[in-house]
Amino acid sequence: MRDMEKLAGAARVAIIYLGAGLGGNLASAIFLPYHVEVGPAGSQFGILATLWVEVIQSWPLIESPIKALLKVAGLTLFLFILGLLPWIDNYAHMFGFIFGLLLSFAILPYVTFGSQDRKRKLIIKIFSIVLVIVLYVLLFIIFYVTPVTVCKGCRYLNCVPFKADFCENMGVEIEATETKFEWELTGTS
Repeated sequence: MRDMEKLAGAARVAIIYLGAGLGGNLASAIFLPYHVEVGPAGSQFGILATLWVEVIQSWPLIESPIKALLKVAGLTLFLFILGLLPWIDNYAHMFGFIFGLLLSFAILPYVTFGSQDRKRKLIIKIFSIVLVIVLYVLLFIIFYVTPVTVCKGCRYLNCVPFKADFCENMGVEIEATETKFEWELTGTS
């Protein structure tokens, strides 16, 4: 991360780190509402996505870009697979990565190779900014207006039960019950 700060500047890296963390934790709160998850997982995956963007944007400058891309891809795949274990939040990982990727395309400096490449990178930058705003708005609307309370398949993306009780103690059990308020009116006459 320190090398990324030197390359892009502390303010840009801070925006990516905080923006990816906010998006990752918000998505985690939506898809796994009763699971206790904390930590900077989304933010760290946002910085990992920044490495992807650096490899993609600097493709012509890297001596062996395929090798660099495979290294980053291998690390990313390993960390996503590790997220299938209990108590590791894969939703924060995924959405942190998505937000980090989009924010990196939007705010990192880049080198252009001709006018066509400049236009392409400018279109990607504008598209990324718009998509980040749309995703934040969509996640906030889902979180506050129509929360996801039951998603049977969502838990398998966060923890794969390799044996019967492998993912048992992951969530906070909340039983939904209907309460009835009975009002008794008493009057003095």
